[in-house]
Amino acid sequence: MMVLRHNGKNALAMFLSWGLVLLWMGILFWFSSQPATESAQLSIGVMEVGRRFVSHWEGIGILSFIIIYHIVLVWVVRMKSHYIIKILLFLLFLVMSLSAVYVILRVILPRVDSFGIFQMNRWVIHRYLRKYAHFFIYLFLGGVVKNALTVSGLKGWKSIGLAILLCFLYAVFDEIHQYFVPGRMPLVMDVIIDTAGATVGIILYSSVNGLFQLIKTKQRTVSLF
Repeated sequence: MMVLRHNGKNALAMFLSWGLVLLWMGILFWFSSQPATESAQLSIGVMEVGRRFVSHWEGIGILSFIIIYHIVLVWVVRMKSHYIIKILLFLLFLVMSLSAVYVILRVILPRVDSFGIFQMNRWVIHRYLRKYAHFFIYLFLGGVVKNALTVSGLKGWKSIGLAILLCFLYAVFDEIHQYFVPGRMPLVMDVIIDTAGATVGIILYSSVNGLFQLIKTKQRTVSLF
């Protein structure tokens, strides 16, 4: 009976994991199906939201940091693991926070101050916003694909290699599909950016998952004593 329940949970986890992969791929396909004019309008809309955020970035940034800081702090304190792991996780959070502040202060704000938000549309859309979007949406895709493979029982380097291959093949398919969309064209550079983003997502997922597995192993070892 316990075996049946365990198998049922595994089957449900696999179904949900691969369902998330297909859902995200469907979202990417929908974005790629938009004609160039509609896609540009969407990018301008995103930039307008960004402009409003940047204009109030001090208050929003401080409030967001305080909330996230307390959530991370409570999570780290309540973790049942060695204090060194807690310190490393908290330092990692601080490094990521400082990196985000650096990007805002040294990359985003100077460009917004130097150019009006609409004067820099072409520059940002084609060189930054759209390329960054490619990278991060495939970063998430890489993470969910790696998760689905892990839940399916495939682990180690085989899982990482297969995840990268699947994301690369979908990136190629996505670019070929854009050949048939009005005003859009396939770009090899986009495939490279997509694959790079997916690879980073896969590595991040593998690192975090490995860390949690290490924590669980240490907890079991401590409980035995």
